[in-house]
Amino acid sequence: MRAYPPDSPQAVSRLLALTVISDGGGSPPEISATYRLGILDQAGIDDAMFDQVLQELTADLPATADGLVRVDAEVIDQCLAEIARPDLRLRLWKAMWQLAYADDSFAHAELALLHRATEAWGIEADANGNGRIAGADI
Repeated sequence: MRAYPPDSPQAVSRLLALTVISDGGGSPPEISATYRLGILDQAGIDDAMFDQVLQELTADLPATADGLVRVDAEVIDQCLAEIARPDLRLRLWKAMWQLAYADDSFAHAELALLHRATEAWGIEADANGNGRIAGADI
């Protein structure tokens, strides 16, 4: 798995791409929602960069016999560790939730990714789906 600089547009793109493909391949509503989210612009990500990172990610991940990607905990942890700024973590966490639900359902793998991000980044979520980073003033 290639490494990206901390908090870089590529690191953000990879987590968004990971969210899109975590349920096996990525549904069209999730992929199209990626381009509508404001976080792409806020993080300095253009469509070409996101497309490139998505292609790199799928090339880096092993595939099942059915052609679906397989994402293990080490990959997730590496990707999460590349996001260090609390404000970026929170914005990205919210965008990941939006992407995962863009097809009106949550797959088990999507929920596993989202919960792992919630724990790794120290995000406290309320009943309405809003979050804050424990101990951070953002």
